[in-house]
Amino acid sequence: MQWIQRHRRWSITGLAAAALGIGGCTEYRIETTLRADGSGVRSEKMVVEPFEDEADNARFRANFGYLMFATEDFRWTHREEVDDEDTVHVFLRETRITDHDSWADLSGTVHIRGAAATDADSTVGSVRLGDVHFRNRVRLERGRVTEGISFTYRETFYWENLADVLVEYIVREYTSAVVARYPDLNSAQRGELDGLVTGAVWFAVGQGLFEASGDEESELVSALGRSTAVRAAEIVQRRYPDATSGFFADVLEEVYSDDDRSEDFIQRQLPGVQLAINSGIVFQLSMPGRVLSSNAHDRYGATLIWEFVPGDALTAPLEIHAESIVER
Repeated sequence: MQWIQRHRRWSITGLAAAALGIGGCTEYRIETTLRADGSGVRSEKMVVEPFEDEADNARFRANFGYLMFATEDFRWTHREEVDDEDTVHVFLRETRITDHDSWADLSGTVHIRGAAATDADSTVGSVRLGDVHFRNRVRLERGRVTEGISFTYRETFYWENLADVLVEYIVREYTSAVVARYPDLNSAQRGELDGLVTGAVWFAVGQGLFEASGDEESELVSALGRSTAVRAAEIVQRRYPDATSGFFADVLEEVYSDDDRSEDFIQRQLPGVQLAINSGIVFQLSMPGRVLSSNAHDRYGATLIWEFVPGDALTAPLEIHAESIVER
């Protein structure tokens, strides 16, 4: 699934979601300011280039708003602006935080649905597509130290059920390919193949399959095929004695490496995921006092900057964190 790797990089990539009728690029900017008294403000801005055709623009507004929760119900405003002679859609939202405890209320405000409403109840294996979401969680810790007051800001970005649906997709495509070649397998044999490949793919994911690229990815995919081939052949040989293990290794590698097939699946059934993995987020955090530590990609004084894409949180949460001290 090299299409995952194409979008797992810390850069502003633009947003290309052809399934939604979105033709231009989108940047999502989040600016967060924490004050010494525990209050603060967050400003969010998304800029999207529209289509020339108004019907496409109408479809864009409906789909983008639903999948990105970018509607008035979620306090977003929308307007059109002229940028370098092109008209762009601009979505804005500002949230004021009154005190230390209110920072937790920002949790869930960055939210992307994986599936459109029409496909929410569809399933891939055991996973319901409507249960695939990208979300954030915010936590602020404040404490007293000898020098003054310390602040630790943490914001986590994570996927719910995306890795699960990708594994289920691989298993589904594998089993379908095997059944196409050996159509007389019974339900028990198909179930054995499903269980075999499911366990093997999850093991490979734990070894870094979805994060790997280049030679490392090729080696993991080859190992995945080899680890299942002999047992898969034994299962099928009960009905087809001439089945050989080489076929099963080749099928698994082909299913994993077929980017056109997997990307088509994402575009058709999980357009919010396609939208998310092609998006770029710039996160800016201004901390009070003196910054002691952070994992920011860049820093200007007390202002910290991160650049990432939701695909970076595919198999594990991505956390922004910073610590500062307001001296007495």
